[in-house]
Amino acid sequence: MVEHVLRHRRQLCHSHGVPYHVSAEEFERIAADALESIPGELRARMDADNLMITIQPDATEDDRGRGIDMRVLGYFQGSTDSTFSPSGYPKRIVLLQHHIERWSSTREELVDQVNDTVLHEVAHYFGMNHDDIDKTRLRH
Repeated sequence: MVEHVLRHRRQLCHSHGVPYHVSAEEFERIAADALESIPGELRARMDADNLMITIQPDATEDDRGRGIDMRVLGYFQGSTDSTFSPSGYPKRIVLLQHHIERWSSTREELVDQVNDTVLHEVAHYFGMNHDDIDKTRLRH
């Protein structure tokens, strides 16, 4: 499964020309719009659980030490335990702006990729693994 995703992403990378870049503020607006597309009852649970959405330009040195490379567009960090679990805080979804931009050559592709990445990471937050996600429309 992972190899399938990586192969698909490599093909995408080779099919695109110059990456499409936006300002940090514009990227934040695009990510906010992606979050708004999530049904209200699910967003309410995410809010009650203090789930944070973080945007980083690139992977940090710590991220790279955990295997986060240029092919990773975002990740969920934390436990999928209940709101009252003392472990796993802060729970967060990290979007890697420059990584996502490298997979996009138009604004439309960038918006689609941000939407896909946000939905994919929200699925992890709700406890889905890659096999579960593969069976839904949440695949990359």
